Amino acid sequence: MIVLTGALWVRQGLSLSRWQKSLLWCLIAPLAFWIATYRPEGFSYPLVFGLVGDSGAMPRYEFFANLGKGICGFLLLYFLWSKRHDDEFTAAPKHQFLMALLAPTAVIGLAIPVLELHLQPKGIEKIALFALGNLLIICVAEEAFMRLLLQQSLRNAIAVVTDNRWVQELVPLVVVTAIFVAIHSGLSGAAIWVYALAGFLYGLSYTLSKNIFYPIMIHFFVNQIHFSFLTYPLG
Repeated sequence: MIVLTGALWVRQGLSLSRWQKSLLWCLIAPLAFWIATYRPEGFSYPLVFGLVGDSGAMPRYEFFANLGKGICGFLLLYFLWSKRHDDEFTAAPKHQFLMALLAPTAVIGLAIPVLELHLQPKGIEKIALFALGNLLIICVAEEAFMRLLLQQSLRNAIAVVTDNRWVQELVPLVVVTAIFVAIHSGLSGAAIWVYALAGFLYGLSYTLSKNIFYPIMIHFFVNQIHFSFLTYPLG
C-alpha cells in the first residue's frame, strides 16, 4: 500500500516525461489489482454478515470487508480523479443522466432471464450492510481502477497519436469492457453476456460524462438491486 501511494504521488505530483509516467503506470496497475485481490493463506478480512444456506448449517454467502480493496480504490480516486480537459468529449448532461437511469434496468433486465434469477428478498439489516460495503469497497474500487487507471489512461495515450475522437473514445471502451468481462466471468458461460453489457454500460457512462460518479452510481444500483431482491449469490 505504501509503494502504491508513493507511485501515485510521484506520477501525479512530479513533472515527469511521458515515458516515465508510462513506466509508473506499468507498476501501479498490477500493484493495485494485486492489493485488491490478494489474500494470504489463512487470512480473512472482517466478516460483515452471512446469508444462511438452505440447510441452515453452512452459509451460502459471506460478505467480508476487503479493506485493502477499499483503501486502494480511494487512493486511486484521490490521485487520479482530475478536472476534465477542454478537448475531451462529453455528451449533453441530459444524455449522461438518462444513461445513469436506464443502464441498471438494462443490466438487470438481461440478467434475470440469462442467469435465471428469481425473487429472493433479503432482510433490511443485510441490505443496509451490503449497501455500505457495495459502495465504499466494491464500486468505488472497481470503477476507479477500470475508468481512471485503465480507460482514461488509455484514452490519453491514444489522444497523443490520433485526433480522431471515435478512436480515442471507442478503443478504450472496448478494451476495458473486455478486461472487465475477463476479470468477472473468466470468458465462459452465460454470465459473459451480462458482464459484457454491464461493463460496456459502466464504461459508456464514463465516456459520455468523464465523471467517475456515474459509473460508480450505475454499478452500485445494479449490485444493490441484484443482492436485495434477486437470487444471490449466483449458483
